[in-house]
Amino acid sequence: MPLPSVTGNILIVDLSCGEIKTEHPDDELYLKWIGGFGLGAYYLYKMQPAGVDPLGPENTLGFFTGLLTGTGGITANRYVVVAKSPKTGCWGDANSGGTFGPALKTAGYDGVIFTGASPTPVYLLLRDGRAELLPADDWWGLDTGQTDDRVSELYGSDARAACIGPAGERLSLLAAIVNEKGRAAARAGLGAVMGSKKLKAIVAADGIRQIPAADPDGFKEAIRRHRDTMKTRPRWAAMQKYGTCGSMAGLAMKGDSPTKNWGGTAEVDFPTVGKISDDAVIAIEHKKYACWRCPLACGGLTRVEEGEFACEGHKPEYETLGAFGSNCLNDDVASINLCNELCNRAGIDTIGTGGTIAMAIECFENGLITTEDTGGIELRWGNARAIVEMTRLIGRREGFGEVLADGARLAAERIGKGAEQFAIHVGGEELPMHDPRRVPSAATTYKIDATPGRHTQVSTWIFELGAGTPDLVEQPQPQDHYPGKGAAHARVNNFFQMGQSAGMCMFAMLTFQPETLSDSLTYATGHTFTLDDAITGGARIATLRTAFNLREGIRAIDRDVPGRVLGDPPLEQGPTAGYTVDLDAHTRDYLDAMGWDPETGVPTEETLRELGMDFVVDDLHGT
Repeated sequence: MPLPSVTGNILIVDLSCGEIKTEHPDDELYLKWIGGFGLGAYYLYKMQPAGVDPLGPENTLGFFTGLLTGTGGITANRYVVVAKSPKTGCWGDANSGGTFGPALKTAGYDGVIFTGASPTPVYLLLRDGRAELLPADDWWGLDTGQTDDRVSELYGSDARAACIGPAGERLSLLAAIVNEKGRAAARAGLGAVMGSKKLKAIVAADGIRQIPAADPDGFKEAIRRHRDTMKTRPRWAAMQKYGTCGSMAGLAMKGDSPTKNWGGTAEVDFPTVGKISDDAVIAIEHKKYACWRCPLACGGLTRVEEGEFACEGHKPEYETLGAFGSNCLNDDVASINLCNELCNRAGIDTIGTGGTIAMAIECFENGLITTEDTGGIELRWGNARAIVEMTRLIGRREGFGEVLADGARLAAERIGKGAEQFAIHVGGEELPMHDPRRVPSAATTYKIDATPGRHTQVSTWIFELGAGTPDLVEQPQPQDHYPGKGAAHARVNNFFQMGQSAGMCMFAMLTFQPETLSDSLTYATGHTFTLDDAITGGARIATLRTAFNLREGIRAIDRDVPGRVLGDPPLEQGPTAGYTVDLDAHTRDYLDAMGWDPETGVPTEETLRELGMDFVVDDLHGT
């Protein structure tokens, strides 16, 4: 019998020859690597040598659920996609909510790993205990919404799919993997990896059944107790009413939301930010929805019935509002709603797309590109029509969208003329909408995490914003570096590495008590997890993801963070005026706390052995 809360099955699909086999990991592997990008990191590290072409058949693509996914635990509905990223050249992962994760587990698999590449388009069907590859020639070219509809027509309304749209098919490095038309595993360009394998979709067609816990009564009671505590938090009610869009205006005025391609401030350059926040967004929402068994229910469906930006879609959340709004000085909420829908249908990352367009606008405003380059599109600050049209072109990889379709770094190289100064990225990944000049720990996360430029790798920056998990660490002081902050950063980051690998949503983790994670794992698996066990497990996962990059010859310590992001030179106005992040001090303390060499970022041999990672020692410390 497999460990409770998992199926005990990992499907391995060789797309080159069509061979499908099932592997059965032992309990120790699940307990050590938890699932999600933890178990994904273990498999990729073991299966894949260094140096493969991210868009070649040698790259391994994995879809993994967590130990808690599908159990009915608090927001335990997420799945993670992993591969070597074609966008950054290093470890890549992206996660998504909705119902696909529990559906994948119901179909009988904790994960699916794809090797090789199919010569023609295919999709993987999981149904009635069987896995088979089927032709997808007539699916190729469909957008993600059309693909989802095709799945429902063929396999019923209970079937769930994770798929790519035209952007993934055309190998855009902004390409995402989308489920249920509006949930996306969006970052690291993993949709392009899926496209390079000619894999259009994974279809889990057995509906969703709750995965049993080892101690069902204890699990149910623990979930009830922790959920009741969560409901007393002010953040709970705000998330239920608005989702993350409720924080847009407030964070912009605090200096957290980047403005004018990171070069301005909301109070000076974007005082109309309220037009794309909270009630202004809810005004176009016509229906709320939740990911599977999520008590927060922060999602929403939108409808704009009139005007040039009329459409129905999914509610744009904070990152999307910031990327297409404050960062582009666009205060037209209907246009951002349409950009969100265009991205979902094409299958592209809203953060990366908005950041790339913001870079292109600044290039246009400075004369580096003209309407002759853009096909007549006036890429000006706040030009909602131009921003929508460029989003459409990027998704199709047409016109000037071809120049921008692989993100800001490559777009700047193609434009030349000094455009690199306007490309705000770390390691090739456009930065999310949290500004280190307001939350300085974010700079260390953007630089050092195995997936650069990633806000979902939570650290003390969320506490600096005033929204951290209660009682996990002592409240860090914003805009300060001080003794012990590196240790707090490590503790928070490791906690979230563990929770997200287990299948939980970061937004719930910001609301519940830390013991919610350890209690959930204990009752679900039948093996005792303390909070310290969970944090140690997160450290193990973070360390292996980093080891993957080091084996590729990539040291996070060598990554550049744009001076504009760090306050070098500092802003002259706004709430963060005059402030410059001491990135070196923050980074050294964090590396030291993790047991990684502060000079090189390489985990020490002692750390690797303490974490039970002897198999990595020779790769990082062998002679």
